[in-house]
Amino acid sequence: MRRKTFMILALALMASSAWAQGRFGDIPKTVDASDVEVTEVRYLQFMSHDSLVVNPVTGRTDTLHIDDGRKVLTEEEYRQLASEPAQSRRRIATPSVDTGEYGDINNEGHQNFGSNAVLYSYKYPSVDANGNKVVLSALMGLPTKIFVGGLLAAPNNLIIGCHETITSNYECPTNYNHGGAYDSGNGMLLEYCRNDVVRQPCCLVILADYEGYGCSADRPHPYLYQELTARQVVDAVRYGLALYATHVGNDFAGLENDWRSVCIGYSQGGSVSLATHKFIETNGLSEELHFAGSVCGDGPYDPVAHLRYYMEDNGRTYDLNRHNVEEKTNHTPGTISMPIVMPLILKGMCDSNPLMRQHNLTEYLSDRFFATSSTFMLESKSQPNNDDQYSTGRVGEVYRDCKNNGKSWTGKVNNPYGEDFTVGGSFSAEQMKQMLFEVEGDKTNVWGKMQYMLTPEAYNYFTTKSNFEDEAGRRVTPTGHGVMQDLHRALESNNLTVGWTPQHRVAFYHSTYDTVVPYENLLSFIKNQSSLKYYFYDESYRHEVAGLWPTTTKNKSEADVFVYDTPTANDHVAAGSDFYFWGASMGIAGITPDYWLFKWVLTGDN
Repeated sequence: MRRKTFMILALALMASSAWAQGRFGDIPKTVDASDVEVTEVRYLQFMSHDSLVVNPVTGRTDTLHIDDGRKVLTEEEYRQLASEPAQSRRRIATPSVDTGEYGDINNEGHQNFGSNAVLYSYKYPSVDANGNKVVLSALMGLPTKIFVGGLLAAPNNLIIGCHETITSNYECPTNYNHGGAYDSGNGMLLEYCRNDVVRQPCCLVILADYEGYGCSADRPHPYLYQELTARQVVDAVRYGLALYATHVGNDFAGLENDWRSVCIGYSQGGSVSLATHKFIETNGLSEELHFAGSVCGDGPYDPVAHLRYYMEDNGRTYDLNRHNVEEKTNHTPGTISMPIVMPLILKGMCDSNPLMRQHNLTEYLSDRFFATSSTFMLESKSQPNNDDQYSTGRVGEVYRDCKNNGKSWTGKVNNPYGEDFTVGGSFSAEQMKQMLFEVEGDKTNVWGKMQYMLTPEAYNYFTTKSNFEDEAGRRVTPTGHGVMQDLHRALESNNLTVGWTPQHRVAFYHSTYDTVVPYENLLSFIKNQSSLKYYFYDESYRHEVAGLWPTTTKNKSEADVFVYDTPTANDHVAAGSDFYFWGASMGIAGITPDYWLFKWVLTGDN
């Protein structure tokens, strides 16, 4: 095994002077661990067992490593566990099966199927939309010491984890220690900390709380302000690495000499992953962070194309059945399957984007939609008690109640750049049913009609094709100012598919049946990044149905971009489960699309 070292990184972090000027101020060359405050330490125990299976085709006996979940431990609980004999620890780690001698034989006596990680919650300095200093929080997962073949094993790589859209603070990474769901994106990204045969290579994982969550829950969340969030994520990574370096040689082994970093995320996390990829490359940080590339799942990379889909789409999937007829989704023009997305996007723009500071939400959302208390639910993330916050699932329950019973609600909405404003009103069930409705076969979502969610000006602007395309079908962006023109420009300023050409590998996962974050986002990337070489898994044809013919290769090691148009017919949330759980949902740990796309980013193969 190679000797492990952290010296190169440590020297890089100790260098002096600022070297890059960004929109939010200098990106410092020096990152000092003394500026990091550790707020909590917990331990994560991964539990699994071996299962022998017989291949019915070959008749060969194979071993599957079955995942039994994980448990968060306090330091006292972990020390008690670590003090017990190894065989006893194995039984605790595998409650359903005692592996006996089988695991020892396969792993030369060194495998403990209950590998562990330590979780550091920490605060670090970053910047806000005005370039002012702000303190944010993040979670770092480190594999604990384990000796393999007599040598100290070390993390092979760094995962820059980007979490999905959340609307409650208790879902953020630093709150994973206090009841975080195993099947959440945070839980799955922490899976990369495993230091056992279930997941290899094992990794150091850093998960930033986006601004507006964690220790900054009292601040607005700059939803889809891509460059700002990417800068804050990169700050979390650099300060996290500085913190990690202070423990090398004492508590932990250093990263492998040839370590690489990879961004991974789904939904909003998919776009943050690509935005962070762009930020690292365009700010000269690739060498410092040993950057390999990104894995992006169903992300909103092109906000304008994203919103235009809601207004125009009639169920397109680009997926042809055996009769050469295109399959359809439930989407119809002017509808949205997850209505909370609209106030998230619009509030994010109004709260943070410099093009929007003279505007407020009353110019875009109707009183009828305000009466659902959507803005109140979003701002409730700062409440100290979990029961007073609203996850996206709980928001959906409120919408269903509005549809069935009507709603009366008025309240003040925070305006960071002016006076707060009063919104809402009283609307009957019949009025709410005009705006909110359910689709047969969709038991998860309550859908919304844009005509009633938006103000007449906003709805008319979004449904007027000439505002977005000229007579030749070329995309246009307004140059003048106005309520809708400023929003249009703000959205376009967060388009990740233009303005750069990726220099490192990008792997995409996307369901063409996604009505929340539509496939048009990925099509926009393919169209605008046609100079790259693409590998389409299983020779997928859906981009061709959409009229796009980029340069392709059948050798994935030659590709710049790996596209996995997942064959699932699932919508956004279920497709996200497939991204992190396909294989794991059957009890087989490690066989998931996010993982084998990660392996491709690292090696060109998976």
